[in-house]
Amino acid sequence: MDKDILSNIFKKLDVVDVIMGASRVCITWFLASHNKTIWNTIKLNDLDSIILDNPFSPNLQASDSRYQLRKILAEINKFARTIPNSFFFNVYCSVAEEDLAIISNGMPNIQKLALPTWTSLDINSIQSAFSKWQNLQTLIIHPFISMTVREVSSVELQDLGENCRNLTTMKFTAMLSKDLANIIVCNFPSLERLSFRCNYACIDASISLIIGLPNLRIFNLSHCIFTQNTGTGKSCILGMRPKDELVQAGTKKLVCLWCVVRTVQFARMYGNTRIIQTVTGSSFVMLRKNGGKQMR
Repeated sequence: MDKDILSNIFKKLDVVDVIMGASRVCITWFLASHNKTIWNTIKLNDLDSIILDNPFSPNLQASDSRYQLRKILAEINKFARTIPNSFFFNVYCSVAEEDLAIISNGMPNIQKLALPTWTSLDINSIQSAFSKWQNLQTLIIHPFISMTVREVSSVELQDLGENCRNLTTMKFTAMLSKDLANIIVCNFPSLERLSFRCNYACIDASISLIIGLPNLRIFNLSHCIFTQNTGTGKSCILGMRPKDELVQAGTKKLVCLWCVVRTVQFARMYGNTRIIQTVTGSSFVMLRKNGGKQMR
């Protein structure tokens, strides 16, 4: 079979199946598996091929998973070399300093990176890795935490901001607090797109991001539960509808603000009992068009 046809087939396979399986069938398949087009984007999504070693979800996958993450990363380096521009870790895997070093040293041209929710990295490993990714434009990240301390570390995010000055898009899988908003404003002034989708989001923090990031155009708060500081050190939950001041702040500046605001309420009868159900529905989209806004 023609090598180009084989390469197109290999693009549809999981990365582990290519490097540990297809490439070892014969010399023709081996050569086809080195086609550059296969390695532009690397996604480690297969839960059964790589041992995740996640301390929070030890029973997430079958016990007969085949390969350690580090071994797979080393093999990927042999095939991909400096080609990849996008790298997506499995969201559940555990990434250590040595793992990050393998891809940062071998793949300096990464422009889009998705880190897992669990990373055991110190400041030195972060500095070493991200200093090589100066072309990084998009980062999907969970703020660096330890097993016992769950506070956002401004030191790590400050280092990311200093090394990755081309970052224009960030997606956080974490609660949007006022502290985190202040860190983002101070260290990532070039951001144009920001997402905290499916998290808790402080109203005051959201507004401070809109005001404090001069280049911000798209802000994704869809499926967020909004909170408000009470002034006593505690927060109260407002629900999924943003307050008017958040919408007004976005109207003045943003091209697009996503929030879930529409709910549908209906009643069902179960015997003699009337059950009221509320279902959160479609999204609110606000677009700046000649100073106006559009909802759908």
